[in-house]
Amino acid sequence: MLRFQLLGFPVLVHWMFWLNTALLGGAIGASTPAEMRALLAFIIAAFFSVMIHELGHASVMRQFGDRNVHIVLYAFGGYAQGSRLFSRWQDILLTAAGPGLQFAAGLAVYLGLGIWQPPAAWLAHLAAQFVFVSLFWAVLNLLPILPLDGGRLCAAITGNKRLALRVSLVTALVLAAGFFYLGYGLFTPLFFGFLAYNSWKQLQGEPQIPWMDAR
Repeated sequence: MLRFQLLGFPVLVHWMFWLNTALLGGAIGASTPAEMRALLAFIIAAFFSVMIHELGHASVMRQFGDRNVHIVLYAFGGYAQGSRLFSRWQDILLTAAGPGLQFAAGLAVYLGLGIWQPPAAWLAHLAAQFVFVSLFWAVLNLLPILPLDGGRLCAAITGNKRLALRVSLVTALVLAAGFFYLGYGLFTPLFFGFLAYNSWKQLQGEPQIPWMDAR
């Protein structure tokens, strides 16, 4: 467990965050020094990108009056945990703030690379990985699948959690089957399969899988 304070928010980084990020970055096949450096760059880029995402949520929650917000990076991402309930429109805004800030950060670095070239190849690779992770994950997070931000937005906008769960279940199943059919390995189909299972469990009245919590 890594614990620290950032901008007044307590932050906890679980060891599973590092493990899953490493697996996403190709840790299983990394064997040469160059591949290990690339993997390290991906892990660092993902850490900063996800942290910016969660700071987007946490900052808006604090603006809406919640003074007891902490951030957790865990398993497939992270979440900002508050201590109060929010109105429907507040929930929409604070949910959108995460991927919005993450996308803006990735776009800013992308534009910055057009003006300033990093002096070291490894730093340039790190910046490129940050751009990819920030833009791709921000868009991915807007898919209408719970507990991703897109699923939370669907629930908040419609005001119907069960409808959002049905949309989540169907979308996740279609993506899991599609990625498996296209030959994207096992990790991506399994990821969306777990999200589909999570939605199905909640439709049956069971709690969601704890390590799939996200905000």
